[in-house]
This record gives sequence, structure tokens and C-alpha cells, in this order.
Amino acid sequence: MFRSLFDPNSAFFRGMERVWTLVVLNVLWVLCSLPVVTIGPSTAALYQVLGKVIQGEDSHTARKFFAAWRENFKCALLVWLPMLAVLVLCGFDLYFAALNDRFLWKLLAVFALQLAAVELTFVFPLMARYQNTWRSHMKNAMLVGVGNLPRMLLIWLIWAVPVGACLVFPWLRLYLSLVWLLIGYSSLSYVTALLLRPVFRRLEQPKDDPKKDGTDAS
Repeated sequence: MFRSLFDPNSAFFRGMERVWTLVVLNVLWVLCSLPVVTIGPSTAALYQVLGKVIQGEDSHTARKFFAAWRENFKCALLVWLPMLAVLVLCGFDLYFAALNDRFLWKLLAVFALQLAAVELTFVFPLMARYQNTWRSHMKNAMLVGVGNLPRMLLIWLIWAVPVGACLVFPWLRLYLSLVWLLIGYSSLSYVTALLLRPVFRRLEQPKDDPKKDGTDAS
């Protein structure tokens, strides 16, 4: 029985290999995101490698991550820096709106945060899969988000679960923080990448032959 568990072709062994890959990716993402301004390139690299992992390519994870990080650095940075500025400004806006009881400020900040959330949900997965300019990636992210609203809300719900758990059960924060550092972000990104596969396949479907399988654009 134990011999079959550790057979490289067994489901258990493949599952553990996938978990280890996600741990490696999560640690790399955390380390490469520490300067904050590099979160964009790190996230694009994460999704690019996750695309390969989903196809069954679990080997040379670190090498693939750093190659993807360098490949996407400029484009991802140009996308992330405006997003970071929006997030910071909205944070200040909400803070001063709460101090001065300005409902309109709160409303504008929440609206801007929702637009930023749409962008951040789709722009890096798109960047990891397709070659394009950063402006086109941002425009396409908004279009894909609006065109796939139920799936986007499902993704948001999945990401909101650990946040909600921390708010409802404060004693979980330490444990979830450890999980987040080890495998949290990569595992949620993995689920996101799986949920976005049908969206990308539909985008790649030839218009004149809707039954024909699409091909990757990257």
C-alpha cells in the first residue's frame, strides 16, 4: 500500500507534487513582491507558471518563475504602478471621508476600488497568456470582466472567504497568516486560473467555427 502511494504515477504522489509546486510558487511570489512595486511582475509570473502547471508541467518551477518574471517585468510594472496609486489614493480618501463624514468621497472611493478590483482580477492572467501592450491588457481586462460578471463575482467570493474568516474568527488570523505565507496566494491564484480557463478558451474560439477548440495565444 505505502509503495503504491509513493509511486510517481499514483494520484497521491502527483497531488503532493502539485502542493509542493504551489508552496514554491507562493514563497517566490512573496519574496519577489516584498518591494511592493514588484507585485505586478511577480503576479504575472505566477499566473504564467500556473498555466503550465495546469497543463501538467510541474518541473523546474523556480526557473520558469524567474524567466516569466523577467519577461513580464516592464509590462506588468506599467500596469501595477497606476493600480497601486489608485489603491493608495482610495485608502486616503476613505480615511479622510470617515474623519469628515463625507459620503460622496466614500462613494467615489468604493467605485474606484471596484474598477481596480476588476482590473486586478483579469489583467495579470491575460498578460500571462497573451502578448500585448499594457494599455491593451488593461482595456481587455475591463471588457472581459464586464462580459463575465458571474464568474468574476465567484472569484471575488473565493478570495473573500479567508478575509471573512479572519473578521469572524480573530483567533484564525495567525494560522491563516502562516498559510498565506506558505501556500495561500498561489493556491487561490491556482483556483482563479482554473476558473478563467473556459473564459480564455471562449475568447480564442474562431468566430466562424464555434465548435472548434481554440489555441493558446501565448
